[in-house]
Amino acid sequence: MVHKSFCFCLLLLLYSVTCSANEGGKGVVTGKWITAKFGPMTGAQVLLFNAASGPAPSSDKHLRIPDAGSPVDSEGKFSMEVPAGKYYLVMRKRVNPESAGPPEDGDPQYYARLKNGQPKTFVVKPGKTTNIGTVTAAEPFRRAQPVSMAGLTGIEGAVLDEKGMPVAGVRVLAYSSPKVQGRPMFASGKTGADGRYFLNVAQQGEYYLRVRTHYGGGKPVDGEFMGVYGKPEALGSLVVEKGKISRGIDISVEKYSARREAERRNRRLPSLPSKP
Repeated sequence: MVHKSFCFCLLLLLYSVTCSANEGGKGVVTGKWITAKFGPMTGAQVLLFNAASGPAPSSDKHLRIPDAGSPVDSEGKFSMEVPAGKYYLVMRKRVNPESAGPPEDGDPQYYARLKNGQPKTFVVKPGKTTNIGTVTAAEPFRRAQPVSMAGLTGIEGAVLDEKGMPVAGVRVLAYSSPKVQGRPMFASGKTGADGRYFLNVAQQGEYYLRVRTHYGGGKPVDGEFMGVYGKPEALGSLVVEKGKISRGIDISVEKYSARREAERRNRRLPSLPSKP
């Protein structure tokens, strides 16, 4: 049930981003994903990343959140409407349908690339359809083991609970806005038993950090670990320099409670005037 709720929230988030107003209008991206080994890649996800809002996606470096997504149907077809612009394209199918978040070893995937290996972009024009044709390639994901952290741009630290104990199984999300809402720019993998995380942000800039058990957004559920870097009423920000890692960035979290949040909101509201 939790997995289904997460997937629904992620698709809802992608849908809201896809359908948002855009001055340049919207276009449609269509195509097929059919391979000799797997046939139609039914149930896979086709993901688009706006080239204007971040770097090309990477399967073994930074985890960038897609700007739009569409499922592949039983015939291997997909179609989605997106704001006009230039996009990177990734396709991915889960070996384990219950998994979510970053790819797992063995997940078939496809990254659109040019012959020289550089990321390929697709231009979407207002009122036009961009047909990418039929993709027949798929390579199993294999997690690379980095031999060195040199040259990476990122943030690392630990996620701790109210007692200062490490919290496992949560993600750190990087936003460009202090509202820390909607679609984050980058996400870390899940923290381990030691609560440690590494967030490769891929590009320098100022970031605001939020911790959640899930990175798909949506309404929090009771018991979910949540927190922000700094304080809820005064978020902290980090300026990350290119090729450097900001270390020791620990973040405190607590388990979400709808009742407690309601009490906090009530305390922040001004007192109602008494009746005469």
